[in-house]
Amino acid sequence: GINAEYGEGYCCVLSLLQTTRARLERDQERDPRIMEQCRSVWLMLCAFILFCSLRCSADSASGNNVLVLLDNTAMQQSYSLFFNQLKDRGYKLNFFSAEDPSLTLTEYGEYLYDHLIIFAPTVEEFGGLVDVPSILDFIDEGHNVLLAGDSTVSDLSREIASECGIEFDDEGTYVLDHFHSGQSDVADHTTVSISTSEDTMLQEPVITGSKRQSDRKPVLFKGIAHTIKEGNGLNIAILRGYDTTYSSNPYEPIKATSTSIMGSNTILVSALQARNNARVVVSGSIQMFSDRYFTSSSDNEYLTAEISKWCFKERGILRAHNLTHHRIGETQAPQMYRVKDEITYSVVIEEFDGKQWIPFQSHNVQLEFTMLDPYVRTFLKPSTRGLYTATFTVPDVYGVYSFKVNYHQIGYSTLSLKTIQSVRPFRHDEYERFIKTANPYYTSCISMLVGVFVLFVFLLFTK
Repeated sequence: GINAEYGEGYCCVLSLLQTTRARLERDQERDPRIMEQCRSVWLMLCAFILFCSLRCSADSASGNNVLVLLDNTAMQQSYSLFFNQLKDRGYKLNFFSAEDPSLTLTEYGEYLYDHLIIFAPTVEEFGGLVDVPSILDFIDEGHNVLLAGDSTVSDLSREIASECGIEFDDEGTYVLDHFHSGQSDVADHTTVSISTSEDTMLQEPVITGSKRQSDRKPVLFKGIAHTIKEGNGLNIAILRGYDTTYSSNPYEPIKATSTSIMGSNTILVSALQARNNARVVVSGSIQMFSDRYFTSSSDNEYLTAEISKWCFKERGILRAHNLTHHRIGETQAPQMYRVKDEITYSVVIEEFDGKQWIPFQSHNVQLEFTMLDPYVRTFLKPSTRGLYTATFTVPDVYGVYSFKVNYHQIGYSTLSLKTIQSVRPFRHDEYERFIKTANPYYTSCISMLVGVFVLFVFLLFTK
């Protein structure tokens, strides 16, 4: 099976190989030894081309084609280090001005790109066939978006962020912190230096990387703050401010009502993982990705690389296979289970690490055996091979049940498994001959028979 993303290139290669093979077969009619001598060369050519094609592909679980929308195409020079990161990881970047009239995300009903980068904070209207609804449809189809803004972020970018559960602060405001300003040649009151501690950065290696805390440097940020809409459980705050951080316009006097975002509520970078596992990352600072900050004494290059790996699904992707359930001592699932049966449930869960699928290790994956409400809820025990198992007793209530595994963990794709199975009661010939719980009834019957016998004897032999 060849991935659809690379289907066109493979078709051309295969067509060439088929033509070559046809010529070899024609030559075989003249000299049968030619085919035998050339078959090994033909197979080596196939393997070489396939290897080169796979080496050129990105290590992403969802494709390598990226559309990059810029305020103007000259911005490529200012963010070249970040874009070179993506190219080195195998992504194919397609640069366009955000106002280009030829822009489109689809062609003949198929999406042309797997990921979208929007570095166009000042653009008020996209060109071509790209608009807010089309970008939301792009996300609804499971694709990923990286959006960066600044203090002049346009209503267009605000609308996209708002639809993803994120609200930017007022235009012209900056993230300010007079106790943690950038300590470099790019430092000023609008440049904040954020140390990546537990208070300011999300401690999830799948999103922010596994670099040790002692080896991390501060992250430089210059831009606008944002907040996550109340009650939105799908958004994640990746980077936030200190208790001394606030959002305001540095060029206007501070009033009681001019600062609405302050302290740890000042979010700098956040993410959304939708219910369909599409990922959106929003940064209030486009300069966070710039060459200027990458070459400063900061951790911007490392953090943005790790965030982009997560956003483009190079990590944090789960899959499940080999799902089985059966009675203990059997290997096949029956047509129906019986109440009080002992069941073993097992499933293999794997994680994509950017290169290959490896066993996923977690101790908080739960299994539910439900009929409207869960009758059984238990943890699945993992093995080193990624095999998760659980053994339980079927409840003493018959009906139609479901085996459910709904795994939701920050940074990982949602894993939802459901298998429906019927449970029947005991048949009449499956009950025990004598049921212990019925002993009072047995005793009452015997005592009644004895009483009748005693009464019968008494009436017969007394006058």
